[in-house]
Amino acid sequence: MQLVDQWNRRIRKLRVSLTDQCNLRCRYCMPLHPEFLDKSSYLTPQQYKEIIGELLDYGIEEVRITGGEPLVRQDFDEVIQELAKLKIPSLSLTTNGLLLHRYWDVLKAANVLNLNVSLDSLQPSTQAAIARRDCLADILRNIQEGIARGFSLKVNTVVMRGINDCELFDFVEFARKTGVTVRFLELMRVGYANSLYEEHYVSAQECIARLQERYTLTPLPAAPDSTAFYFTIDENVKVGFIASESQPFCSSCSRWRLTADGRLFACLFSEEGLSVRDKTPGQRQQIYQQLLGMKPLRRVEQVSHPMYGLGG
Repeated sequence: MQLVDQWNRRIRKLRVSLTDQCNLRCRYCMPLHPEFLDKSSYLTPQQYKEIIGELLDYGIEEVRITGGEPLVRQDFDEVIQELAKLKIPSLSLTTNGLLLHRYWDVLKAANVLNLNVSLDSLQPSTQAAIARRDCLADILRNIQEGIARGFSLKVNTVVMRGINDCELFDFVEFARKTGVTVRFLELMRVGYANSLYEEHYVSAQECIARLQERYTLTPLPAAPDSTAFYFTIDENVKVGFIASESQPFCSSCSRWRLTADGRLFACLFSEEGLSVRDKTPGQRQQIYQQLLGMKPLRRVEQVSHPMYGLGG
C-alpha cells in the first residue's frame, strides 16, 4: 500500500517528535512556563520502531527526528538505536545543538549524519534574548565539533524584523567560513509566533533582495516536494529559504507528523490528529487511510496550537 491522497500527493516523509520539552524558551515557539505532556504518555522506543517500521512498508522514505528538543529525552539513545535497526533510507535530526556533544557516537553509529541546528543569531545578546538563555557559545562549539567529526550540518535561522534581520550578511559569511548551509525561515503563524507576526515577519523575497545588494545568488534545482529552495553564492556558499508564509508548498507536501504521545497529523496546521498508540496493525492501516483524507490541499492562515508539540 502506498500513502497517496486524493490530490495524488504521495506521503514519503515523516517528522517524528520525541518530546515536546525543550531546554530553551525561544519567543516564537513557547512561553516561559509551558505545559508539557506527561512523560508517561510518550511512545516507547519499541513503539516508535513498530509504527515507523510499518510506515516504511507503506512508502515512507525519510524520517526526521524533532521535538521540542529531542536530545533532552532521557532515553534518546535507545530510541535512535531502535530506529537504526529499521535501515531507514534517510534518518536525520533537528536540534538546537546544545546537547549534541553527548551523542556524537550514538548518532554516528545510527548513521544519523545530517543535522539541522536551529540558531537565530550570531550575537550572544540577541541569541540570549530570543532563546531566553545564554547559549550561543555552546551551540557554536557543537557546530564546529560536528563539522570536524564529518557530520553534514544546516543552520536554520528564523528571520525577524528588528531583531535579527540585520544579520543576513553575517550568516552568509558564517556559511562561507564553516562550510555549513544556512537556511533563512519565514516566521510562521503557528502558536506563539502569531503574536510576533505582524511586527516582525520578513518575507523570503525581501531577504533575497537584501542579499542581492551584496552577492550574486545562483539558483539551484530543488526536489518537487522540497520545503526549501537554494542558491549558491560565489560557488562555495550555499543558502536556502523556507517561505512557508509567502510561498506555501501545500500542493506538493509529502509529510506527516508523529507526536511524542503517538498522534499522527497530516499537516502542521491541522488542529486534529489521530492516535496510533496501542493500536493493532489492522487498526493503524485504517487510521492511515483516514489521515490521507484529512490532509488539506491548502493550509489555513494561522493556528493557535504550539509548534513544539507537533515537531515543527
